[in-house]
Amino acid sequence: MIARFILSAILVLSSIMTYAQGLKIHGRVTHEGNPLPNANVVEIDANHRIINQTLADASGYFTLNVTGGKTSIRVTHHGMRKYTRKIGTRTTWEISLEKEKEMDGNKVRSRHETTKLLVGHLQGRAIPQLTWVEHLTDSTFCIIVPVRTVNGVEEYPQGRKMVVQDYNGHIIATGLCIEPAMPEEGLPQSYDPYVRTSSNNSANNNSQFTTDDRDYFCYPRFLFKRTDLENVIDHSTEVACFAVDTTRGDNYWIYYKAKNMGKELQKILNKMLK
Repeated sequence: MIARFILSAILVLSSIMTYAQGLKIHGRVTHEGNPLPNANVVEIDANHRIINQTLADASGYFTLNVTGGKTSIRVTHHGMRKYTRKIGTRTTWEISLEKEKEMDGNKVRSRHETTKLLVGHLQGRAIPQLTWVEHLTDSTFCIIVPVRTVNGVEEYPQGRKMVVQDYNGHIIATGLCIEPAMPEEGLPQSYDPYVRTSSNNSANNNSQFTTDDRDYFCYPRFLFKRTDLENVIDHSTEVACFAVDTTRGDNYWIYYKAKNMGKELQKILNKMLK
């Protein structure tokens, strides 16, 4: 009896020590049996914060040191559905990703890139923001603004909002994120070091990033109705900002209108609706 108790105690202690020391997991990421090179493999906590991460190699294989226990493994690859599972004590993973299902009305007819719609404030300066407008249907459009995140910890799930407000705080239009937006390491496409995406939390006009930080960006796609965008154009002189809710929706990233935002947006819509 005493021997069994001692053995049980040893096993429990060993398990605790294993969690404390972490795990080394390994596996392969594939699609229909074919390897998925550069699949993003991360360990996340319950708040979607990234703890550890790596990329799959050319054959789809990966190795990652994780804390294990109650954390999860999340695997993503462009054009594939996200894979998320609790890690526990599992060390070997065979992960098969499925193609992302195209959402109704989500096919992009055309896309326009501009730095003339929005600006961000950095240390008292107005910095043009790289922005895309996507034409989906005759009555729906998407606005995409790269959102810089700290160490890749932010995730933009489906349903997150972008609200267009006037100077009195009244909402002129609202766009909803139509698909999860994962943090991606590296600078945005068409990145120009002199036109840096650098909007800050409205509570602090001083940049929280330094030149030593690794660059991570999310690309949430906010769906707007045509009537909403036309309303923004009609009230462009009253527009104060475009606010994107982040984390748990209790703080915002703020984008301010560029000088001729209304005219630029009208020009883009006219071109897309021809």
